[in-house]
Amino acid sequence: MFFAVAKFTFEASGKEGSDDRKELRNLVEKIRARFKVSCAIVSKEEDEGSAAIAVAALGSTEEGLDKSLDGIAEFCENSGFGRIESEQTLLDHIDALDDYLEDDTQN
Repeated sequence: MFFAVAKFTFEASGKEGSDDRKELRNLVEKIRARFKVSCAIVSKEEDEGSAAIAVAALGSTEEGLDKSLDGIAEFCENSGFGRIESEQTLLDHIDALDDYLEDDTQN
């Protein structure tokens, strides 16, 4: 079993106000429903006009999970909200958490 946490940052849109925030919330809801993942707005930089969402997902294979994240990125690009400026992803096997917890208890 693999887990992934990804942050997708959109280019500054130049849009202002609650309409932009509402569009972003709608996009998050569509991602949750379509891809069966956890998704949330993680930042909205009012000064720069950029926005970011975070996605957390589980998958039985690394390739399948990678494919899902690629699908989410493509879905975001095609949604009309804006172009993705950057993507940061942490993807690892769930057993890696055991190693992390063991290191944490030894310190």
